Amino acid sequence: MKTYRSRFLTTLILLVTGVLLTLGIVLGQLFKDFYLDSERDRLKEDATLAALYLDGSGLSEIQDYVGQIDDASSFDILLLNRRMEVIAGTPFRVGAFEYRINAETISPEGEFGNATRDDLIQFTKPIELSSGETVYLSFIRYISDLESVYTRIWLTIAFALFFSFFIILFVLHNLTNQFIRPIDEATIVLRELADGNYRARVYELRNDEETGSLAGSINVLARNLETISLGEAVQRARLESLIEYMGAGLLLVDERGIVTLVNRSYRDMFQYDELMIGQFYHGILPSPDVETLIEDVYLTEEPHRRQLSIRSGFNQRTYMVSAAPIFSDTGMLRGTTLLFNDISELKRLEQMRKDFVANVSHELKTPLTSIRGFSETLLDGAKEVPELRNQFLDIIQKEATRMQMLVEDLLELSRLEREDFHLEFAPVQLNQLVEEVCLVLSQKAEKKSIQLETRHEGEVVLQADLNRIKQVIMNLVANAINYSPEESLVEIAVERKEKTARLIVKDNGIGIDPKEVGRIFERFYRVDKARSRNSGGTGLGLAIVKHIVDLHHATIQVDSVEGEGTTFTIEFPLP
Repeated sequence: MKTYRSRFLTTLILLVTGVLLTLGIVLGQLFKDFYLDSERDRLKEDATLAALYLDGSGLSEIQDYVGQIDDASSFDILLLNRRMEVIAGTPFRVGAFEYRINAETISPEGEFGNATRDDLIQFTKPIELSSGETVYLSFIRYISDLESVYTRIWLTIAFALFFSFFIILFVLHNLTNQFIRPIDEATIVLRELADGNYRARVYELRNDEETGSLAGSINVLARNLETISLGEAVQRARLESLIEYMGAGLLLVDERGIVTLVNRSYRDMFQYDELMIGQFYHGILPSPDVETLIEDVYLTEEPHRRQLSIRSGFNQRTYMVSAAPIFSDTGMLRGTTLLFNDISELKRLEQMRKDFVANVSHELKTPLTSIRGFSETLLDGAKEVPELRNQFLDIIQKEATRMQMLVEDLLELSRLEREDFHLEFAPVQLNQLVEEVCLVLSQKAEKKSIQLETRHEGEVVLQADLNRIKQVIMNLVANAINYSPEESLVEIAVERKEKTARLIVKDNGIGIDPKEVGRIFERFYRVDKARSRNSGGTGLGLAIVKHIVDLHHATIQVDSVEGEGTTFTIEFPLP
């Protein structure tokens, strides 16, 4: 492959050669035409001078003058009559000279021309004899006599152009060494950089500023690339180590469904080797549910997260599988990444806690019921100190009732958390259900002079479990009444949107600290423990509400300002 320098030099040489050849041809032709014009002018001047000298002479005098012309002269002279017949002259080179000049067309100043031959120059001048007759003096110059002059002209031009060519060639060679050679060297170094050799450098000691600056810039670029390459290699090694030894299993699938990456944790989890890389994901993943998750990501182009139970060998473990789409800079889907987090131990501990709560609640239900029945029996009889006895018995009854409510809430929460729990979906008139709940709780609100206000913006019909939705509304409205001051307002609103419906419960109560808002749905969590217990709460109401809302694929949001009140907003999807 030719270098830039050789291509540039070859192009310039060809261009200069073409220009010089064209210039030589043009100059040679110009010199030839100039010399020919000079000869014509000279011939005309000689003829004019001779005519002036001979004008008015006799024919014999003119014939003698013409006859005196030496044969070695550079031109011939002919004396012609009006019929263009030669009456005197030196026609020793004319031969069979035929004249076609019409005497009538020859002006007094003379005329160039010869109709039959193009190898000579002829100028004819009329002369008036002393007798009054007109004769014509014709001077003839032969072109062949000028050939030697033409040859010298061409040789001179050729020598000048040849010498100029070598001078230009020398200048071009020096210019290419000065300007093109650094570019050639820079090109070679840039190719080395493109091939990954970041140690290549350009020689910087240049006299001219431009090429020196170019070399310096390329060397700075090379050093920066080398630094970036080293940093990238370190970062790549760190990233590969992080991906390979991270605790979660990682799987990458490209836009064609080809597995491109699996890390060590994934291979340890599911006993897969490197052979799965480069294969289509369908049929080689540990569970069909994982394939469904990938397909959901491709269909929706949104992240998905799912808890899956996957059997690997004789063991069945639970994983939290997170799948997210990978997009290019232009927004095109380029693949999917899946992250497998083993939560089997957490599930086991959670199940142990659930079982413990369920067992304890079940075991406490019978004795608590007995205590309640025994206290009622004591209240029916008379004892030694009726006032004190009645006071104790009343406390026993209240505590037994509260403990029974606690057991019932625990059992309710346990039922909601069971995997085999199913809701009984049916059309539910949300507006009507809100009015029914307010009617049930109106007496409780009147005890605190609290006003229950309902607001309906459109009729809403949900596909939901009537009893569970009613339980949610009861819990939220009851909490609003319990935590609101006397003579305040509790608002319950139903709003219908395009694709969703909202249930809003707003109070002017004690509010919640922003730091505690995220924990109010935890079991037994109380914002104001003393007041909650005094109001008869168990600390499980909002946990039950959250489970029921999740089972209906709805969302619940809490907006609260401490000391001003709290607003619960539940958004249900409409069928």
